[in-house]
Amino acid sequence: MLEKKPSEGPDAAGEAAPGRRRRADRAIETRRKLIDAAARVVGAEGYANASVAKVTALAEIAQGTFYNYFASQQDLFDQLLPELGTELLESIRQRTAGESDSFAREEIGFRAFFDFLAERPEFYRILNEAETFAPKAYHDHMRNMAEGYMRALSRSHAKDELPGFERRELEVIIYAMLAARNYLSYRYLFRDGRTRRLPAWVDRAYMKLMTGGMLYGGTGERPRRARRSAKATDSAIVSDAAHFRPAPASPGESRIELEVTDACLGADGAIRRGILLKLIEAAATAAAAEISESQPRLLSLSTAFPNPAGDEDLAATARAQGSGSAIHVNVEVHAANGAPRAIATAQAVYEAERRDGI
Repeated sequence: MLEKKPSEGPDAAGEAAPGRRRRADRAIETRRKLIDAAARVVGAEGYANASVAKVTALAEIAQGTFYNYFASQQDLFDQLLPELGTELLESIRQRTAGESDSFAREEIGFRAFFDFLAERPEFYRILNEAETFAPKAYHDHMRNMAEGYMRALSRSHAKDELPGFERRELEVIIYAMLAARNYLSYRYLFRDGRTRRLPAWVDRAYMKLMTGGMLYGGTGERPRRARRSAKATDSAIVSDAAHFRPAPASPGESRIELEVTDACLGADGAIRRGILLKLIEAAATAAAAEISESQPRLLSLSTAFPNPAGDEDLAATARAQGSGSAIHVNVEVHAANGAPRAIATAQAVYEAERRDGI
């Protein structure tokens, strides 16, 4: 009877399978190293200055091994962007999984995109240079991104969440969103050679634009911020478009709050300087009146604006002190929600009679 060779034994296939798996795993790891190294090289130096030698040196892989995975340097370039794009889409998919609301998904996906760029800043340069140096990769990536968006917006359109838009107009929305990501990255993430996180207020501004535009697009309707009637009452001070109201304050202080409406804002979306000055004067006058026997008369007012005003409601707190007929008032303006940074500070001088015993 012939003796069986070890390779012919019943467990030969089972013994070979782990070996094949290990080789396959090593191959996947090697290819991953080459892709990561290429991303870093192109991200730092651009496609024009990238080379197989630089990539393999950074990956610590023999240059000859490179050609087991890519036919040429251009083949690597053609696979680089789609591969990173797949990582990006998977990151967004994981973050949006389980969220059914279309606008919540867009907000989460928007944040996920910029978080990905903050973690892999080289992606931005790879994407923007690819149209010239790897056009096939660029078009494959843009197609993948657009198709993913189209599936999501088609579902929203089918649920009547995009009133006023025709089915064919969805593609316009998609490319507007993609363009917004690119230019917002340029403006807010990559400046002065440094990579930053996207400011939260940029996120909010984008969502205001997109949700308002998509909800009301084509209908002629626009959401408007509610405005109080400009009617003076005993409990409020109204000046032009601004609605001022007295609020509880600490002993010895006066506090005036400003409820911001659209009419308070300038073209840049921030509270107009004139409104801030009126708020400061209202708080200073209220504080001066607390220690005066007669109506105080403003003699001088000096102001400083150490931090920019946004569109949040504000509160001005004033404290008055004086000797003789001169009353001095210090004022600070903060966000009404209690944020510590001062939007404005001021010193005012009033002429008035002080109350006896004060």
